[in-house]
Formats: sequence, structure tokens, C-alpha cells
Amino acid sequence: MRQIEIDDEVFGYLQSQARAFVDTPNLTLRRLFQLEKNPPKPAVVAPSQQKTRKKLPKANLLALISSGLLQDGQSVFLVDYQDNKLTQYRAVIAGSSLKWHGQTYSMSDLAQELLKKEGYSSTSVRGPTHWCTDDGITIKTLWQQYLSKTTLANS
Repeated sequence: MRQIEIDDEVFGYLQSQARAFVDTPNLTLRRLFQLEKNPPKPAVVAPSQQKTRKKLPKANLLALISSGLLQDGQSVFLVDYQDNKLTQYRAVIAGSSLKWHGQTYSMSDLAQELLKKEGYSSTSVRGPTHWCTDDGITIKTLWQQYLSKTTLANS
């Protein structure tokens, strides 16, 4: 579908020609321009045929620690939006959180704060994509590995 801009006078005219609670602006224009009576309808997909996207569970540092993919006290490094490992920002895994300069943070909160220092200004930061191990593997990747292992084990 295309979008057009119309001024207030044209919109007012469209409203005056519309049938209340029935016409959309498009149906009103079709009627005024004497286009086909039955406009093409969008395909309706039955709920049983709709693909539902299951939201994955949030990355859980404790689960990664208990599975052996991470260790409590292990260092992790900030990764910027260009996938550069910023070694000057080293945090330590402390249970379900990260410790940096003696304070405890969630992965997302600390990543957002440090990325801001680097000149990025996002209000929504996905922490697991911005933290990696010494060898450059992100927490997100480790979480995906963990989920695939546990899904296979439960199948």
C-alpha cells in the first residue's frame, strides 16, 4: 500500500463523503472515483496457520555458570556496535550480575552506561550481545548454545 499526504480541506471533504462506521478513506475514494465495487481484500490467515514466534528466555548467567559455559569470577569485556572488543571495559561475573569498579550491574545496564561513554546513545541495550569472554564469544552466543543443548536434552 502507498501512503499519501492530503491537506485538511481535502480530508474534511473525504470525511463528509464517508459513510460513518463503514468507510475507510480508501473505500470513500474508491466510491468517489467509481472504481470496482469490491476492492481486493487482504488475505486472511487462519489462526492455526499463523506462525507464532516464541520469545526466547532471557540470558541467565547463573544457568551458564551451572552448565560450565561460564565461571563465577570470570572476566568479560564490552563489545561495541561494530563488534569490537573494548578491553578497557572489563567486568567480572558475580552470580547473576556483573561487577565493575566495585558496583553490581545487570549486563544491559552496565553495557548501556559504558557504551554511552564511548559515544553511543541507545535507550535499549541488549546486554548479552555486548559482553564477551576472553576469546571473543558473546554471552548471547553462549546462551544460544545453552538453549540448544537443553532443548535437545528435553526432546
